[in-house]
Parts: sequence; structure tokens; C-alpha cells
Amino acid sequence: MKLTKGETAFVTTNYVVLTILTIVIIIPFWYVISVSVTPYHIFSEKNGVILFPTSFSLEYYKYLLQEGSLIYGAYGNTIRNTVGGVLLALFLTTTSAYALAEKKLPGRRMIMLIFVFTMLFKGGMIPTYITIKQLGLLNTSYVLILVMAYSAFNMIIMKSFFEGIPESLRESASIDGASEFRILWQIVLPLSKPVIATISLLYLVVYWNDFFNAMLYVTDWHKAPVQLVLRTIIASSSLPPELLEAAGSTPPPTVGIQMAAIVIVAIPMLVIYPFIQKHFEQGMLIGSVKG
Repeated sequence: MKLTKGETAFVTTNYVVLTILTIVIIIPFWYVISVSVTPYHIFSEKNGVILFPTSFSLEYYKYLLQEGSLIYGAYGNTIRNTVGGVLLALFLTTTSAYALAEKKLPGRRMIMLIFVFTMLFKGGMIPTYITIKQLGLLNTSYVLILVMAYSAFNMIIMKSFFEGIPESLRESASIDGASEFRILWQIVLPLSKPVIATISLLYLVVYWNDFFNAMLYVTDWHKAPVQLVLRTIIASSSLPPELLEAAGSTPPPTVGIQMAAIVIVAIPMLVIYPFIQKHFEQGMLIGSVKG
């Protein structure tokens, strides 16, 4: 179909704007990668303007990943928190969304109002800190899993999706003697892969990028997530000795360490996202229609 002049101008403008935005987004990350593999003397000669590395070096990565570096433990903590947190959050979100999607649930409207209320009004940082302290969760290995294990917003998205599944499927399974848990596990969840992928990614990003809760509730560096280590490296003008414990090693310039740390922390999310992007987009669209 031939486009009119107005439509052609609109499409062209879209392409130009999107191309500019893509370049604006890519250049900073490309600069970070370039600096992280460029020797410091070349970085100094070019006054920090490195768009294309003319010399290649992995000294910053070798220093960060050498034996004894706390970043190994921090990576393990982050992976544990992310995997455990996503699984727990998915379980809580799925079960509550499935229950609230049942229109015959007694008190359903009041329960939904309570969930919505928590989205608008929260206890605040200090009451939450006091509660966690009184529960004995401060500086524990699982505090960062529990503190973010539920989102009312994500529950509402999943509930809206469940409400779009034909009720006749659940009724048929119930007549055949299936329990509610079996209906959820064998009928509802297989039909809900898009929304599960969406909610999983939302929780994944939250858990992987969390450093603020670690600053509040964790004081032992051996229990700190990698994002807190990265934040400390970026914020410090010099490298804290407690973060990199390789004895007898002379640290390279801080700017290269900072850039290499950013790349190390960002790579997992960049690798994972493309594989679930299709489900993520489909799940968000389906949730938005019902929400």
C-alpha cells in the first residue's frame, strides 16, 4: 500500500528519532566497554575520550576477578538472592492472584482494597527497618530475599491475566475431581507463560539491581550483593581495601576498575533479556487490556 506524503513524513521522523535515541543509549555503554579494555596510559593520552580502543588490555578484569576478590562472593550472593527471591515472589504472587481471580471468593473486594492500599501507602523506611531488626533479620543471608518478595502491582497484572482464562476450563477440571492446586499447576500456569515471563523479568530486575536494601540491612561485606560492591567502587575515589582482598596486588587506576565493574555486573541482564523479550511484551499487553 502506497503511503501518503504525511504518512511518509511521519514514518521517516519516527525512524530518525528512534535512530538518534538508539545512538544516545548505545554510546555511553560502548564508552564504558572501551575504557575497560584500554590501558590507562592511552586513556590519559587521549584525555579520557575513548570511542574505539586502539590497544587492548584485560588488566582491570583480571584484577577484579583474581583469586581472593570479594566480587566472587558478591556475585554468588546476588545470584542466590535473585533466584531465591524470584521463585518465592512468583509463588506468592501466583497463588494470591489465582485466589483473587475467583469471583466467588468471600471478601474478594475488601482483600483487593487492602492490596491496593499497600500500593498507595507504605510503612516507611524507619518502621520497616525496626520491624526487620525486631524479627532478627538484620545482616542475615535471606533478608534481601524476604524484603522484596511481593508486589501488589505484579499480583494485579497476573490476576487480570487469570481472569481472561475461560472459567469453563477450571470448572471442567473441578468436576473431574482436580484440586485447586492441581488446576493451577496443570491448567492455568501452562496457559500463562507470557504473564509469568513478564512478572519473572520484573522481579528479576528488581532483585538483581537492588543495592539500597543491602545498604540498610547488611553490614557484612561477605553477605553483600554485587550491586552494593559496584556502587561502592563507583562512589569511591579510591578502592576500599575490604572489597578486594587479594594480598600483595597493586590496584590499577580506579577509572578502569569502575568501568570493568559496570560491564561485569551488567552482562547477565543483557544476556537474559533477549530470550524472554517476546513473552515480556505479550504479557504486558495482555495485562494492560484487563487492568
